[in-house]
Amino acid sequence: MSVLLDTNVLLRLLSDSRHVGKTFKHDIEAGLDDGNVAVSAVTFMETTRLHHDRRIDLGCHPATWRRERLMSGLREIPIDGDLAVESVLLMNSGFHRDPADQLIVATAVQTGMELATFDSAIQEWVSRTHLITLRDPTS
Repeated sequence: MSVLLDTNVLLRLLSDSRHVGKTFKHDIEAGLDDGNVAVSAVTFMETTRLHHDRRIDLGCHPATWRRERLMSGLREIPIDGDLAVESVLLMNSGFHRDPADQLIVATAVQTGMELATFDSAIQEWVSRTHLITLRDPTS
């Protein structure tokens, strides 16, 4: 099955964080070769904002960083009008108001991809609604 990475998971994978499990990391590396690992386009907005605000250092221009991720096999899921509308409508099911999280979760809903996230608010929402499948990045 294909996996959609939340921004927090992508950044921890790339920083070789101890929070990411060995099995998960192995599966992601294999999935990159098969085109089965993706992010929402909004992830690149979030990483650019974090870099701009000096909360992270990408080590290069954000556009270069994005291209490097895509060349590594990571797929980017674009945001279109249908996805934008559905992302806001997630609030009808109790989802929180963070637009980036809304877009990421709506992407998982629309594509049927498993979502890997460390975000406890998203995890709690999924446990209440069961609208998407979560993938545990700590495994």
